[in-house]
Amino acid sequence: MQRFFLRIGAPAIIFLLSAPSALAESEAAKALKGGLTDTAKLAGYQSTSLPVIIGNVIKALLGVVGIIFLLITIYAGIMYMTAAGDTGKVDKAKKMLTQSLIGLVIIIGAYAFANFVVTQLAVATTAAPVKK
Repeated sequence: MQRFFLRIGAPAIIFLLSAPSALAESEAAKALKGGLTDTAKLAGYQSTSLPVIIGNVIKALLGVVGIIFLLITIYAGIMYMTAAGDTGKVDKAKKMLTQSLIGLVIIIGAYAFANFVVTQLAVATTAAPVKK
């Protein structure tokens, strides 16, 4: 039992007792943070909330994926037009077109879902507290 305390317990207690002071924000850090905020305002930067940033990242990723599916659709259309009656190429092109349309529907659904979630997060984080 003493070995356990010396190996595990004592370092854990020391860590737990020192963590609050180590994690506390010093006055110098507060002044630096305030100075950076003031400088950002003077430079014209606006602070955005985390849900807005996440929403912008999701929209950008979905836009890139949408462009990829558009390129696949164009490639499948070209393949269909240049098949020259070859049933194997025609079937492959039709399959690619079907898959790209299904992917496009999934992308639109994902965009709608992400937009809804981000909007609800923004409303939930900026709403005034309910008074009882």
